Amino acid sequence: MIHSEVNLVDVTTFRCDRLLTPATRHEPGLLRVRNGTVVAAEDARPDIDGSIVLRGTVVPGLVDLQVNGLGPHDVLDATPEAIAGIGAALLAHGVTAWLPTIISSGEDRRLEALEAIAQARARAGGARVLGAHLEGPWLAPERAGAHDPNALERPTADAIARSLAHRGLVRVVTLAPEIDGGLEAIRTLSEAGVVASIGHTDATLDEALAGVDAGARMVTHLFNAMRPIHHRDPGVVAAALTDDRVTCGLIGDAAHVHPVLVGFTLRACAGRIALVSDVVAGRGERVVRLKDGTLAGSLMPLDEGVRVATRAGIDIADAVAAASSVAATLLGEPCGRLEPGAPADFVVLDDDLVPAATYMGGELVWARSHD
Repeated sequence: MIHSEVNLVDVTTFRCDRLLTPATRHEPGLLRVRNGTVVAAEDARPDIDGSIVLRGTVVPGLVDLQVNGLGPHDVLDATPEAIAGIGAALLAHGVTAWLPTIISSGEDRRLEALEAIAQARARAGGARVLGAHLEGPWLAPERAGAHDPNALERPTADAIARSLAHRGLVRVVTLAPEIDGGLEAIRTLSEAGVVASIGHTDATLDEALAGVDAGARMVTHLFNAMRPIHHRDPGVVAAALTDDRVTCGLIGDAAHVHPVLVGFTLRACAGRIALVSDVVAGRGERVVRLKDGTLAGSLMPLDEGVRVATRAGIDIADAVAAASSVAATLLGEPCGRLEPGAPADFVVLDDDLVPAATYMGGELVWARSHD
């Protein structure tokens, strides 16, 4: 292999047992960082001195498109402190970039939460806030899931404009294309540079494809809160699985989607599946349910999705890509990969693929206690 020639002035070199960029694999590998940015990722050489040795597998920081809360903090607490608390807690799970997600709520609450996210994004510390994800309120009542049916609305140009008032803050909006005004809303969002995502929808195949034709480029938590696939009524699931224009969010906690289907979907749609957590505030074993049994979110952050995928037979590099570079590419962000010019955000995984340390900009920001 031809190694890159790098000016080593002011460069920090990390020597890794295994380095996944995730597009390339180096065992052992060298990751070179200057001023918080990757300058090279390559095979290790015995003549390299001054390296910081990282035991385990080094992968890009994970990128989560759907985080509702974590631990005691909820995005709808609508305070910069709550957003910062979630961002700090995510570091222990290898997540270095995320979208705080606002579920269906009254407009005042939604705008208050957006203001809190904007303030938190401007502060240093914790995982990078890439923007906001509005999950609703423009959803199909039949597929509301855990969303308050009384908070659902039809989309209007004025309501969308008010939600997009913070220029560049809203990055993803989940909505149902088949509701009144849905297709026009998708066009408006797409023209504004926002990723329109089909979700909480009872759309037929044709209605889902109409949404994609209007500009939708994502499907929110594939299989969940949508018309189920049927061999004579394939619906939005088939549209998502077969249309290369679409990136599919997929909850990988082994509860929202069976692990066999997680593995199948990642193999069938390689490069188009973005693992997400849909994690919510609270504590427990794996998921939160309403009294009627409806799934109301996960309690497992995104690193669990990587482990579930690998247990389902997915190669570790592909599982990591689904939890990092696929989401970053959808948003047009340089993170989620370890290549020249990218932020030096990375995670050290142990033999069980559990985060042992998290780095941002080449600096250690979290390490697992060995007490």
